Amino acid sequence: MTADPPAGGDRRLTRHADVRAVLADPRFLVPPAPAAPPGTGMAWLRGAVSRFSNGDEHACRRARVVGLLDTLDPVQLRREACERTSAELAGGARVDVMARIARRVPVGVLATRLGVPEDRREEVVAAVTAMAAAYHLPPAPGAAPAGDAAVGVLAAALNEGEEPEPGLLAAVAGVLVQACDATAGLVGNTLAVVARLPADLSLRWPVEALLAETLRWDPPVRLTRRVAAEDATAGRVPVPAGAVLVLDLAAANRDPEVFPDPHRFDPARFQQARFQQARFQQGGGHLGFGSGVRPCPGERAALALAAGVVEAALGHRLAEPEIPYEPSPNLRVPARLHMEGGSETMEGPR
Repeated sequence: MTADPPAGGDRRLTRHADVRAVLADPRFLVPPAPAAPPGTGMAWLRGAVSRFSNGDEHACRRARVVGLLDTLDPVQLRREACERTSAELAGGARVDVMARIARRVPVGVLATRLGVPEDRREEVVAAVTAMAAAYHLPPAPGAAPAGDAAVGVLAAALNEGEEPEPGLLAAVAGVLVQACDATAGLVGNTLAVVARLPADLSLRWPVEALLAETLRWDPPVRLTRRVAAEDATAGRVPVPAGAVLVLDLAAANRDPEVFPDPHRFDPARFQQARFQQARFQQGGGHLGFGSGVRPCPGERAALALAAGVVEAALGHRLAEPEIPYEPSPNLRVPARLHMEGGSETMEGPR
């Protein structure tokens, strides 16, 4: 169905064309964070980042984030992520990728490149993980106080004890938090499917194609929301001002009108650059990093970090066939993913 009202009365869009159209329409805004007094806690952070702002405020904050990300070298990010993952997996012993690598390596690499001293790397990784748990509303039980303290940890690490400029703190914190769970989900979901494939298949495709198809087939970010700033139309249905739209990115990524045989994991869809570019020009392409007026500014860095981790883990196998997932209304992130060295494979993806 083009538009289903889910629980709570919000309208859900599932067709790729409808979701893409809303993301490109400036009349549909991100639900803003509640106003909060100045400080360094989670309420302040949500009100200070680009993620929960609109209009000129969003443009200004986003420009600062883009400026930070433009200083990063994707080749260097990928190489360091690969080296650190290889060190964790050395020897072939059983490792929980989600506990030891999926957040810790990408966030750690990114944090040091954004100004966190190396000797405070692990402390900041733990802080960012706590912040990510409290970032969205409502936070998990007990997450808000831990998140408040974590923002303070990052602030102290950035300026070595001196209070950092609030705009810089918000930009760095926003980048790290946005990279935390989503990148962990991308890494975990990619390895969960690739480790079940025969080795000759998993090594046939470039890592970039594996990641792109995972972002389509099993994206870590499943849903996003927009609020109509004025009367509009979405999914061929009138939408009154103030209505909330739930954009089902996971369903849109399996729209058969855009992706033939959509439930099959097939990295060949994204293997050839010219083919991929043509699909984007025609309005196709996965929605793993959003689209339209405010796509994710960290796509290049996130893909480089995830590619480094996945590249190092290829050839390892699942130590446990069943993979539990973290409870979340809009994220799909494995709770545990035990892998070990060896060439034996589990059954193909289901």
